[in-house]
Amino acid sequence: MYLKLMHKFLLILSTLVLLNAEETFMVDDFEATLFSKASGTLQVQGSFIFEGRDVDIYDFKIIDALNVVIGSFYAEDLLTSKGKEAFKTTLIKYVQEKYALDIDTLYIQKLKVLNDTTAQKIIEALKKEGCCK
Repeated sequence: MYLKLMHKFLLILSTLVLLNAEETFMVDDFEATLFSKASGTLQVQGSFIFEGRDVDIYDFKIIDALNVVIGSFYAEDLLTSKGKEAFKTTLIKYVQEKYALDIDTLYIQKLKVLNDTTAQKIIEALKKEGCCK
């Protein structure tokens, strides 16, 4: 009797563990062009880890949501702690509402503004310093 009860308990426990198993989806070196509060647009690059159910199966939906949500933030806002937390919350809610996917955790591995040094910007800076006419 005790053995049968223990067997059922282990079977139920292992089933629950399998049902609650989280999957991981990683996005490396994601790039987007965002508006800047100061000057036009800036290029940002980030790497993210998503944990939740079916995140690896529906990775294309997460990428779509990432593109939509990140575009609604100013580049400078994403560089602050408050901005990063707002981004995480907004992205998780958007994925839930739009695609009915549950993201349990979103980790930001890297998020930075890329230097957009073009020849024209270098020339303008040199002119400003009086080096070129």
